[in-house]
Amino acid sequence: MRVASEMGGVGGTTVMLAQEPGLSRLIEALEGTAREIDVTFARAGSQLGEGLGLFEGLKERLTTLSTDLSGPEIARAGTTLSGLAGELRAINDGLLQETGVLQELAAHSKDASQALERLLEHMRLITILARSARIEAVSVQAAGRDFGDFTSEIVALTTQAQRTIQNCARDHDHLSALLGSALEAQRDFEGRYGQALSALAAKLEQTLVEVAGRQQRSGALTSDAATHSGKIAMAAGGAIIALQSGDSIRQQLEHAIKALRLLATVATGTGEGAALDIDARAAVDVVLRRLEAAQLDESARMLAQDADAIEAALALLAGDTAGLLDLVRSLYQGDGGRSGSFLADLEADLAEASDLLAKCDRARAGVDRVTSAMSTVLETCQETVAALAGTVSSIVLIGMNAGLRAARIGTGGRSLVVIAQELKFAADQVAADAAQLTPTFAQMQETSGGLKSGGRLDAAHFTALNEAMGESLAALRQTGDRLAATLDQLTREGGGFASVVAQARLSFSNAGAMSDLIASGAAELDRSAAEAEMPDDPEAAVAAAGLIERHVWPNYTMVGERTIHQTVVAALLPSQAGAAAPVVVNAPVQDDADDFLF
Repeated sequence: MRVASEMGGVGGTTVMLAQEPGLSRLIEALEGTAREIDVTFARAGSQLGEGLGLFEGLKERLTTLSTDLSGPEIARAGTTLSGLAGELRAINDGLLQETGVLQELAAHSKDASQALERLLEHMRLITILARSARIEAVSVQAAGRDFGDFTSEIVALTTQAQRTIQNCARDHDHLSALLGSALEAQRDFEGRYGQALSALAAKLEQTLVEVAGRQQRSGALTSDAATHSGKIAMAAGGAIIALQSGDSIRQQLEHAIKALRLLATVATGTGEGAALDIDARAAVDVVLRRLEAAQLDESARMLAQDADAIEAALALLAGDTAGLLDLVRSLYQGDGGRSGSFLADLEADLAEASDLLAKCDRARAGVDRVTSAMSTVLETCQETVAALAGTVSSIVLIGMNAGLRAARIGTGGRSLVVIAQELKFAADQVAADAAQLTPTFAQMQETSGGLKSGGRLDAAHFTALNEAMGESLAALRQTGDRLAATLDQLTREGGGFASVVAQARLSFSNAGAMSDLIASGAAELDRSAAEAEMPDDPEAAVAAAGLIERHVWPNYTMVGERTIHQTVVAALLPSQAGAAAPVVVNAPVQDDADDFLF
């Protein structure tokens, strides 16, 4: 310490005292730091209190979210997904089965078509033979009338049979056209949607696994949230306790400032130091500088320690809250960046399935038309074949009678005999082809049953699937909207909490600088005290001790301050080491609580 000269001496010792400008600057800096500590700790405490209020709301949202994620709506949606995946696979398998049915029907239809063509050829031949027999019958004078009746009946029966076969052929042509159209539509549908149905079924099954996993994770969310909440609560409690130390540090600084102001008056010989001689003032100067350097050094250490503890607690608060929100987002958010919610992805999958089923329903209209027309056409064709069998029998019988009668006539009826034989042969051919038609149409009737079986992919089946999906979609939308609102609120509250914690951390960003400033003040006082010597005059020591005991010791409100005081005074004023102990201090009522906390 460099001082201006004020000459005096006791016992040959020369002491120089005067107030230096650095002391005023130090007092001013410490006053600013005390105010800043008070504001910083108070602001951070208020912000943390606000944050804990937000965190309580955050925990309520977490509970609601966990309950909704494991709720019955999503469970029902999972059941619908499971059933729908199975239905889609059944549709895909049914496509192959129905294609096979249509192909088999087309093969039978081709056989029937060929048989009908042969029948028409045979009937045309029979018609020609019947007309020839009629002409020949006129030339036979002996029994012309009888033969005329036979041939007329054959012509009538032939005409009737031909008309029946033509009707059957026309109906069959209609059936063949329907079959061709349905088979083409079926193959087109299978090519367009077959793989899509299988792929969608696989996707829905994977989604079902994901939904089950999320439900399981949502059950664990409550315990995870409790773990995070416990950590956050402990960190917040630790931060609040550490924040309470701000008041004690501020008090310590105020006590140090008051002692430094006393030092200033003693150095200038005014105020409380006016009655002291130069040696006593010198003794007070050294003791107060050493004493307040020690007090400030302890304040700096406490501030740095508490600031580190608060910063660590706030960092834990920020990190654990962010981890908790990430846990919720990972549980709720969609996969692959498709959307912000896995429920929205699930809803999109169901909507895609609904759209695909609607296309299936429209594409299957051709097959449905074939199915509805198949039964009527097959029944008509079978009735035609049955009627044809009777007509052919009559033709064969009449032809045989005509041949027998013509044979009795002799050579004159030889032509009729030949014609009758040809009629019988043609009639036998008709009977044979007609006999082939009967099992063919029976097989077609049996095969077409594959298009009428229970659970067939008809319009009613698709409608039932769409209704089930519609109900699930409606439930999912309601649940999704509710969960989205909860998640938005959770995100806002979490963001608000994180923001408050960030502000509190920002408030403490200069705590290190404040601690450094206080420590530098302590170091400055130490350096200045090291440049001065304690006077040897015992009376000066007594006077200095008395002044310090009267004006410094009573200010203390904490045990730590008193301990430092006694340690420093005992080292500098040995003869006065025990003097401070008996001094009665009117400490504040909260002294015991302060001693316990700090």
